[in-house]
Amino acid sequence: MKRLPFELAALSLSEVGSKLLGLVAITYLARTLGPEGVGIIALGTAILMYGSICSDLGLPILGTRSAAGGKIDIGSLRMKISSARFLLSVSVALLGSVLLWFLIADTVSRDVAIFYLIGLLPASLTLDWLFQGIRKIGTLALARILGMATYLVMVLALVGTSKDMLFVPIAWGCGVAVQALFLWLRSQNISSSSPETKPLDSTPIKLIREAVPLGFANLIAQVVLQFPIIYLTIFESSADAGFYSIAFRVIVVFLMLDRVYYTLFFPIISRSVEEGREVLHRRFYQAIKFIALIGFFLGTVFIISGSRLFPLLFGNEFRASVPIFDILVIYFILTLLSSTLSFTLIALKKEKLYTRSLIIGAIGFAGILLLPLPGDSQLVAPLALVVFQLIAFLVMVRHLQNEIPFSIERIVLFPMLVIMVILTGGAMVMHLSPLIVSIAIVVLALPALLFSIGFNRDDWQFIKKSIL
Repeated sequence: MKRLPFELAALSLSEVGSKLLGLVAITYLARTLGPEGVGIIALGTAILMYGSICSDLGLPILGTRSAAGGKIDIGSLRMKISSARFLLSVSVALLGSVLLWFLIADTVSRDVAIFYLIGLLPASLTLDWLFQGIRKIGTLALARILGMATYLVMVLALVGTSKDMLFVPIAWGCGVAVQALFLWLRSQNISSSSPETKPLDSTPIKLIREAVPLGFANLIAQVVLQFPIIYLTIFESSADAGFYSIAFRVIVVFLMLDRVYYTLFFPIISRSVEEGREVLHRRFYQAIKFIALIGFFLGTVFIISGSRLFPLLFGNEFRASVPIFDILVIYFILTLLSSTLSFTLIALKKEKLYTRSLIIGAIGFAGILLLPLPGDSQLVAPLALVVFQLIAFLVMVRHLQNEIPFSIERIVLFPMLVIMVILTGGAMVMHLSPLIVSIAIVVLALPALLFSIGFNRDDWQFIKKSIL
């Protein structure tokens, strides 16, 4: 019996459950702490992510690959990878806390950031990478939901006013600790898949050296993703960082689709490489048409509903998040499209080209932030993120077209033009009846996208077969 449907369902449940619990938490925090408080929390989480990059490097990727190979004793692998991560986490937490003590003058912001860095210690002991490698997705899904539920319950119980802000990183650390403890207890029941497995013959320092190249592309992406919060805090205000953070968090909730899509289609594309270029071309084209359809349709729904969604969920204070969200919708669509290109390059063993595209995109990102652009400076950060993803996407298109000729005009430009026409027409008559016009736009968008992308019966059969 195929395991893919169960694994896909478990992963989808994990992503939907944890992201929705996170959305409930950030909604509560937005209404309790206000834009400035959310900005301080966002700065702390951005610093946490930078600390996580330095404490993880590529160790989780290395661990997942080793566990999936089935040639290394699980107990030995678990201890060696966890020891290396814990060593790095202690170093990063200590050094980061000292630096923050001198660099951040605001006491509340500094303390929140330091407590988030302390959370790196339990985070280093999580075994997500191990359960992903041995394909115990159901256990992993349960652990993630359990950890996020712990975080949410503690936030609701402990954070009542802005004076309780320090409890937010404490709640996050406790949630991660619960997740780590659950997975460690479950990992005790895992035996090596073969009597021929050997202990991992490597020291923590050697593992760190081996892991750095694997995590380099992720490092670039995460540095870019988290920097807008720091940029807005330094050059604007904590409130501006809060407006951006809320908009970005909503986008992140829906980017769970990208992870599910990757899990589903990366193995298919990888197998297609072995079956020949004709098969690879056909399946790649079907996969990217499917995700383009999903991306453009959801993007249309987001733009139509954003102006109503933010005041409803987060309060009228966060109306300023709406234009930021509208720009980030473009980032959302580009991210989904780029996912197909990136894992196809990896399947073709051209990881360096993928990393190069991220580096070039990061240069464009930095250029946008450094240029004195006219207009609202609050919108510069999300615009820079869009430019990063757009440049990376175009560079990957150029590299991949040398291997698989495909029409970017049919997949991207034509449907984008169609959606722009529908949205423009809707905006012109929106005053007549906002609800009816919004529904009409959504209803028209789906068949218009099916036609413009060229999604046909064969494509649908391929998607159903891939899932089931």
